Amino acid sequence: MKKLQKIVDSASWGAALVSTGALAVMLVVVVANVVGRRFFHQPLAGTTELTEMAMVCIVFLALAWCAVERAHISVGVVVERFSPRVQAIFDSITYLAGLGLCIIIVWQTILKAIDVQERGLVTFVHKVPHFPFYWVIAAGFAILCLVMVGHLIEHLVKAVKE
Repeated sequence: MKKLQKIVDSASWGAALVSTGALAVMLVVVVANVVGRRFFHQPLAGTTELTEMAMVCIVFLALAWCAVERAHISVGVVVERFSPRVQAIFDSITYLAGLGLCIIIVWQTILKAIDVQERGLVTFVHKVPHFPFYWVIAAGFAILCLVMVGHLIEHLVKAVKE
């Protein structure tokens, strides 16, 4: 189990690194656009679409690492008052529901990626195909699903032991 968790954590970290790279690319694009517009009266063509594509990578590839680090927002005003066992049961139910939702998102995003690829949708200025970014979303959520499975198992074990 620990070995599998390590693999999932590594995949999450790798996706987060790609997310960070996309952030750096977006930074360069925006700065180049501002400098070009301000000093040369020549903005960078397609800055908005390049930024949008980078944002897809930034957001969806960082989701799983955020879950690994348990950095998502949680509100436990009521649940904190219960025993650790009851808290683990509530957490298990929450992770199970979240996992179900993430699986549906992966499934529907894959279907959308296939549809967009078949239709040949591209960006307006640079003619970049849209479909790879749907695959990025699906991959980000798929890695998040794996992280959630690990957390679900962890909380189920806690619920049984306590």
